[in-house]
Parts: sequence; structure tokens; C-alpha cells
Amino acid sequence: MGGHVSCLLGPRSSHPQQICLSLSATTPPPPPTGGASASTATIRARRRRRRRRGRGAMAGKKEEEEAVVYRGDKLILRGLRFHGTHGVKPEEKKLGQKFVIDVDAWMDLAAAGDSDDISDTVSYTEIYRIAKNVVEGPSHNLLESVAQSIANSTLLKFPQISAVRVKVEKPHVAVQGVLDYLGVEIFRQRKA
Repeated sequence: MGGHVSCLLGPRSSHPQQICLSLSATTPPPPPTGGASASTATIRARRRRRRRRGRGAMAGKKEEEEAVVYRGDKLILRGLRFHGTHGVKPEEKKLGQKFVIDVDAWMDLAAAGDSDDISDTVSYTEIYRIAKNVVEGPSHNLLESVAQSIANSTLLKFPQISAVRVKVEKPHVAVQGVLDYLGVEIFRQRKA
């Protein structure tokens, strides 16, 4: 009888490596390179490229516009920790818990880099305050709503910010299992 083998494919290369875990001592994992697994990965990569090419000029243009935003200058805030009362369960609203927030805010930082003047940029502390006020403020049922409030408030207050990414982590979740956190991540772009 053969054992069960679980495999994960690495998402970041055109030739993903297989990482396999054998759940039975009698069935060794397949070799990481060569053989059928390498050719299957190559075929999948070709199919993905063909599908991307077949999406048409409009899809390519939209992806290109989003890529420009992602590659531009940005302010970065990582690991902001606050206590909040967000969640669907009554005990989450009553007792509250820790939330960890990451924010990226895209804007042109060239003027600030040249002038070395705070008036040519957005202060990190202002974005920090927005995140703090949302997380420590009125209760939301969903993390999606917490993230959306931070993103909307940031874009509304600072017209020079063209886009914002907000990640909300909930490290202490009532889930049976080992995990670092559960959460959401959203990206919002200023409407033209």
C-alpha cells in the first residue's frame, strides 16, 4: 500500500520547486528536480503565460498602471500594535484584543528628498494616528471594515497619497491550531 504524499508548489518562480512531505514511512517523496514533475511545472508555466497574453490590451494596460503604483515611492509603517474591540463574537467586543497593522502609502517623495523639509511629505505619525483612532475607536464586526476605514481616512486626509495598502492582523484568534495570525490586506487607489 502506498502512503499519502502532500506537495506544495512554490509560487514565485516559473519552474516551481516541489516541497513534499511524506506521511508514510513506506513512500518516499518524489525527486525535487527532473522527471515528470519538472516537465509538468514547465507546461503549467507555459499555460499561465499564454493565458496572460490572451487577456487583451486592456487587461495588460490595467496591470501596467497598477505596477507603476506598486513600484513608486511610498511611506511604510510596519507592526503598529493597538488594542481594539473588533469581531463578530460578543466576547471580542467586550474584552477586545491586540491588532497589528501595516500601512504602505504611495506618493511622490522626490520633493521631500530634495528639500529635506517635512512640509513636502506626509508625516508617518499622522498615518499612525489614523490607524490608532480606527483600531481603538468604535467597534467593527469585520477586519475588512477596519482596513477599509484606515484606507479611506488616509486617502481623504492626504490628497498627495495616490494609493494605500492596509494589512490588519489578528494574532489571537479562537481557532484550534497553530498560527501566527489571521487577517486581511486591502489595496485602495485614488479614483481618477
